Amino acid sequence: MTVIQGLIGLAALVGLAWLMSENRARLPWRTVLVGIAIQFVLALLLLKWSAGWQLLLALNGVVEALQAAMRAGTSFVFGYIGGGALPFDEKTPGGAFILASQALPLVLLVSALSALLYHWRVLPAVVGAFAGRSRASLGSAARRAFRPPPTYSSAWSNRRSRSAPI
Repeated sequence: MTVIQGLIGLAALVGLAWLMSENRARLPWRTVLVGIAIQFVLALLLLKWSAGWQLLLALNGVVEALQAAMRAGTSFVFGYIGGGALPFDEKTPGGAFILASQALPLVLLVSALSALLYHWRVLPAVVGAFAGRSRASLGSAARRAFRPPPTYSSAWSNRRSRSAPI
């Protein structure tokens, strides 16, 4: 039943994208079908292949380590509000979870790490590698769709040079 539900959701997303498109007659169906096929292949590789499964478990271990370090830090600073031991009995399971002091610090940490990886040019290289793979596998329609927007820096510099000095 869950497989059918997932397929219905996938069809609904593709249908919604088709309904929202500007030119429905020129929709590159080959690109859409190849993209869906790539999703199925990635799902099989990550969920059914043991090396893919181990990769997901390793990434999960990294996130759990970050979460444990964050909980230790927030419980040191905020006590039980930050995820430390409760000084009272918890009436409702999960009732002691406080979003602002337990989950948001992890979001801030991941944001800071992604900013650092972007500054070190690691994140752009990874994204560029995935984008190159996507362009190569999806064909010419993807090359047109993933074309970077035009830059207007030359027009801006020409306008600035003609203006009066400040």
